[in-house]
Amino acid sequence: MANVQIDSGNRVKKFLADFFREYVREGRFSSETGTSNDNVIVIKKDKKQISIPLIAKLSSQGKSGSETLRGSGENLQNFPMVLTPTYHRNAVEYDKEEGDKPAFDLMTAARPALMDWAMELKRDQTILALGAVSASSTYIDYGAASAANHNTWAVANSDRILYGSTVANYSGVHATDLANCDTTADRATGAVIALLKRLAKNASPKIRPKRVANGREYFVAYCDSYVFRDIKSDLQTSHQNAMPRSRDNILFQDGDLEWDGVIIKELPEIGDFIDGGSPIVGADFTAGADWSSLATAGASNTRVSPIFLCGQQAVGFGLGQAPLIKVDATWDYGFQPGVAIECKHDIDKAFFQSDIQHGVVTGWVSAPISA
Repeated sequence: MANVQIDSGNRVKKFLADFFREYVREGRFSSETGTSNDNVIVIKKDKKQISIPLIAKLSSQGKSGSETLRGSGENLQNFPMVLTPTYHRNAVEYDKEEGDKPAFDLMTAARPALMDWAMELKRDQTILALGAVSASSTYIDYGAASAANHNTWAVANSDRILYGSTVANYSGVHATDLANCDTTADRATGAVIALLKRLAKNASPKIRPKRVANGREYFVAYCDSYVFRDIKSDLQTSHQNAMPRSRDNILFQDGDLEWDGVIIKELPEIGDFIDGGSPIVGADFTAGADWSSLATAGASNTRVSPIFLCGQQAVGFGLGQAPLIKVDATWDYGFQPGVAIECKHDIDKAFFQSDIQHGVVTGWVSAPISA
């Protein structure tokens, strides 16, 4: 009796299906990513160019009673966000001399490495997008923007930027306002999170919350480990008093924090852009991914780090091609096989009306490493 043999083509298809499923679902941004417009990160699919419509809320009083409505309709403000996907690729390669030594299948062995690379690329490009600015309708990664670019962005987003713990730190000159953040009064706290949320709710046009449940609005905030440390420390007494006195208390667990309707997520890789880590966004983004100026931007040359408080449609994910696995078994007469990952996408922050960020309030807080 012959044993059933699984065709190699089916193995590749299953590998690809599993890969894409994890590529979308895994990672710190997974729960806020999807094809619906009410997500923080909105996925739209097209090969060449993708336009995501950004729709503002209606704001007029309308008509009441027997008043005539016809002719008094309100313009529904809408703006296109254009994404242009490009290819991103990487590969794992062996020669038969090395491949004969261990007892493993090349595709199975390469899968975790390729998966990690693709997910880390997507993560780092999303962080890069959250930090981007727009100046005179030109999209610029934070590290590549000039002082004039930062100022143009800061002025356009005056109702959705916070420096330190008070709106009084704002002047419209980005470097000056970062320097207002000192290590005593301008660290991240529950009060800062609450203020960021109020800015989001009062901004014009308003930033839509990530979700509404039982009349409560929820936003999502991303920050690095040092900012997260300060928020958790500030909320320690509240958690002691309000949560169960058991191992279920958030003080004894790793994971997200929640305060005043804001889900706070720790994203250590934000710090890599500031502190000289190794984001893998690629050579094309080297200048834009260099946020090292923030390491000495605060009062007395102290470290400042961002908090990205997000509502709906904060980031657009233009998916030109889902991750595609390619196996090359012919190179050097079949002696040097390889497995590659190929995907095509563009990940950008959403801007409308020239330079206004659509779904993000950006907070800048003092976040020293040593303390």
